[in-house]
Amino acid sequence: MDKEAILRQETDNDGQSVFLYYDPMAGLYLAFGLSAYYVTMVTNPYMSFSDELGMPAALLRKDHILALRQGLKKVEHERKKYYHFQMKCPVGDAGYSRWKQSIEAKHNCT
Repeated sequence: MDKEAILRQETDNDGQSVFLYYDPMAGLYLAFGLSAYYVTMVTNPYMSFSDELGMPAALLRKDHILALRQGLKKVEHERKKYYHFQMKCPVGDAGYSRWKQSIEAKHNCT
C-alpha cells in the first residue's frame, strides 16, 4: 500500500467515494479516513487507528466486502489490489471529526 496515494485519495475524497486497499500480509482490505467512515454506514468492520497516517482504519473481511458490493456502486476493482465504490447519495464529512476523535480515543486506551 502506498502511504502517499492513500493520503492523497482521502484528502481529495469527494464525499461519496469509498477506497479499499488490499494488505497481502493480513489478507484483508483496509479503508482509511473518510472511506472508513462511509464503510461504517453500510457494514460493521473492526475499527482501529493508523498512527502513521493519522486517520481511522477499518479492517474488512469477505462478508464486509459482500455488504459493500450489495449496498454501494462499484466503480473500479483490481483483485487483491483495491476497490473503489461510491455511495448512492453523497454523504459529505458532517460528523467525521467527532467520529475520528472517538476512534482515536479508543485506540489510545488500549
